[in-house]
Amino acid sequence: MNNIYLSIVAASRNDNHGDKLDERTNLFIKSLAENCKKYQIHSELILVEWNQIPNKKTLSDRLSLITNDYLEIKIIPVNQDHHLKLPNSDRLEFFQMIAKNVGIRRAVGKFILATNIDVIMNQKLFKFISKKKLKEKIIYRCDRHCVEYDYSGNIEDSHLDQFTNFIDRKYYSLDVKTNEKYYVYSTFLNQLKNFFKSLRSIFEIQKNKKNLFQKITIKNLISISKKIIFFLKNYKFFQKKIFTNACGDFTLLDRNSWIALKGYCELPIYSWHLDSLFLWEARFKNYKFHDFDKNYYIFHMNHQKSGVISVKEKLFENLDKNKIPYLTNEEFLDIAIKLSKNPDYLKTNELWGLHNKNLN
Repeated sequence: MNNIYLSIVAASRNDNHGDKLDERTNLFIKSLAENCKKYQIHSELILVEWNQIPNKKTLSDRLSLITNDYLEIKIIPVNQDHHLKLPNSDRLEFFQMIAKNVGIRRAVGKFILATNIDVIMNQKLFKFISKKKLKEKIIYRCDRHCVEYDYSGNIEDSHLDQFTNFIDRKYYSLDVKTNEKYYVYSTFLNQLKNFFKSLRSIFEIQKNKKNLFQKITIKNLISISKKIIFFLKNYKFFQKKIFTNACGDFTLLDRNSWIALKGYCELPIYSWHLDSLFLWEARFKNYKFHDFDKNYYIFHMNHQKSGVISVKEKLFENLDKNKIPYLTNEEFLDIAIKLSKNPDYLKTNELWGLHNKNLN
């Protein structure tokens, strides 16, 4: 008889890509093993090994797969043949949300947490889950504390807290060192503010050097103007704020609802915004949300390509340079508007998550 209460689903590759990926993954597993046992949460970790590279050590060989009476670990390999059948596979080696769908589709827990291999949950979250008071058709979300971790192996909250340098919350991201807030809730007023800020910077440059018309970036002005028009047309829509900031690192929902929603949208592009689309779709299908207060959060171990503000610009420059498709803010908002009119707009494939494939 299955007694798994929580399935934790994450995806990775067997090439140690990024910065110290194996080390971060081992800490992720260590935290789950220790805390599932401490708080007596019968759990399974499903790690999807996407685009498995032949003739390299598999994740089973690379990682310290710690198990105990409260944590089982399953690694599901998805070989290169499956990957190469998808569009853009020649430019993108990892389709993160499709990979997570593979795990979600095969999870057996009553509740499923979709997360990433560089995340550690704090003690209060484990304690909350251990009470088994999670409710169906409710999506649970929390803050994310980005930490410059020292890889000492110490995963206690008090140790990790001292390395926090960035916090992602519902309405903004906070730079802990400067106390500067970066608002993620785009409103008409914010767009107007950015528009005038852009104009001001152009005029300031012109004072020092060339003719104004040589310095104005027409493309930028047109882009900002389009955004303002777009927000004006859809003003009511943007009053319905949900907690999408860094949601790819922590989205907790009951298994039946994940299946009913058919997991994440399986666009074969870089994963930016795809996690947010899942939440908007759920909202338009009348699912409810529980946003944990600031005492319940996850730690994100920073790395070279972390999604924090300071490196986002470089991330997009790299995607554009390598012609890797992703959803721009405008494209994301356009799809979200369409979802508001037809929540099933993106979900047409009954075989999502490679459901018809034997991956063992």
